[in-house]
Amino acid sequence: MIVSYMKKEEKIRYSIVEVADLRLRCYIGFNEWEKVKLQDVVISFSFKYNAAKAVETDDVKHAVNYKRMTKEVIQLVDGASFHLIETLAEHVYQYIKANPYLADVSVTVEKPYALRFADNVMIHIDDSDRPAEVVIGMGSNIEPEENIELALEELEEIGHVLRTTDFYYTAPLKYEDQPDFLNGAIVLQTSLPLELLALRLRWIEERLGRVRTENKNGPRTIDLDIVLYNGVVIDEEGLETFDFLREFIKELRIEE
Repeated sequence: MIVSYMKKEEKIRYSIVEVADLRLRCYIGFNEWEKVKLQDVVISFSFKYNAAKAVETDDVKHAVNYKRMTKEVIQLVDGASFHLIETLAEHVYQYIKANPYLADVSVTVEKPYALRFADNVMIHIDDSDRPAEVVIGMGSNIEPEENIELALEELEEIGHVLRTTDFYYTAPLKYEDQPDFLNGAIVLQTSLPLELLALRLRWIEERLGRVRTENKNGPRTIDLDIVLYNGVVIDEEGLETFDFLREFIKELRIEE
């Protein structure tokens, strides 16, 4: 369900998708009778995604397949067993969050008539209460120590730096005729969706004087790359190419 990473020239035009009142039956509860009797649950969920390409092309292949998503939520819940409504809601939420390009995810699960004198009990999970944890790789070989420090200050403006690796110098790999790079990585806690975060990182790079040329592997004041977003690998090429990046993941105690 992962979609293509946004290219620099692409627009961000969010659309909100809502699926309301999906009525299913499952075993829900920890009392003995609840473990053997199917009960009604009502599930609603919503998210937003960058629909710019889908809108411009009017092509379904660029849209999120919410019909398939709904079918998979049905398979996940219908006839399954849960002790707690909180657990059921978490399963649905984590299924949707497996796609890092879906933002503002919200899930509500209702259990009708679970309490005497009440129509229902509901659990609500919302992205606004759960900031993302992002691993960002950092590198510089133009006044590197100064620019790394400036970049860290800028990153604190868009989130909170939870952990950092040690920073050390590595030899350039793809284009060798340049100074060594000072490299490291951080875990950033942020409320920004993936594509907006990527855009903000480019702005930081530009503010710190990065100039993009035809040589993508040439010298730079700062390089900020999203490696993992909520545990999902974003920069597969980087992890395959750079040994030090994989070591940073281990140092940050992140499991891919």
